[in-house]
Amino acid sequence: MKRSGGFSPAVPRAVIGAVILATPALLLTLTSARATSPSISVTYEVEYDGLLSLDVGRATVQYTSTGTAYQLALSFRPSASAHSFAVGPALARTSGALSPQGLSPASATLDYSIRSLSETRNFTFAGDRLQSVRIVKKKSGGLFKDSSAVAYDPRSLPAFTPLSDADQKAVLDPLSAMFLPVAGTNGLDRTNCDRNLRIYDGRRRFDLVMSYVGLVKTDVAGEALTCTATYVPVAGESVEGDEFSTKMRDYRIAVTLVPAPGSHFLIPARITLTDAGGASVAEAKAIALSGR
Repeated sequence: MKRSGGFSPAVPRAVIGAVILATPALLLTLTSARATSPSISVTYEVEYDGLLSLDVGRATVQYTSTGTAYQLALSFRPSASAHSFAVGPALARTSGALSPQGLSPASATLDYSIRSLSETRNFTFAGDRLQSVRIVKKKSGGLFKDSSAVAYDPRSLPAFTPLSDADQKAVLDPLSAMFLPVAGTNGLDRTNCDRNLRIYDGRRRFDLVMSYVGLVKTDVAGEALTCTATYVPVAGESVEGDEFSTKMRDYRIAVTLVPAPGSHFLIPARITLTDAGGASVAEAKAIALSGR
């Protein structure tokens, strides 16, 4: 691992935030809601290459379905190098119903930690509308301090830009946004890239606006679809400045999608987030299918 000056702990924080809250929306594309949908497990290696080359950690995404309902889970474990920069583990879970139109989330949980701060976001949906939201933020105590915790609904606080009623309708949580009905004739059709994803992450409402780039050859699955994505903030940002949204707006996001063998899914072989400081890369290293 090569080291150089100028590296900030904010870099791995932005990398993990992007992997957990943004790239899941690009991870998998579902052709149709089939009663015999297989279980899928995908393991990603996450790396950062800039002034410092850093092995950030491993992320695993698991999807299971009963034919009428689904469950999704994402787990991230930082490497020893990333842990030295106070990057902690992260978990995300969601469940809901399958429909001919795709996934309809009912509940979601996001849990992560950075330095001495940990945060858990729980939110639910009723029909096509966001219902309850609860964030629990905990700060670990130092040598002479007790730990503290606070719970709140960010929609009721003036510290965050307000969500309109329209902002809370027809949205997906980040994990459910991983599965999108294929548009066009097949998984390589450019219309699979030309879409706008409406996402709520438990605090922020944002869009990921995707665009077609082209087809590329990959070592793992031959021809693959390449898309770009632009992060567009909508609501829920901190009114005093939002570091995560600022980083996400600065990223140039690209994803290369390949078919998952034996299934009707597209899975990214590589996701790249690039800014002036360097590139963050999540690359699939293992894909396991079962239930066929």
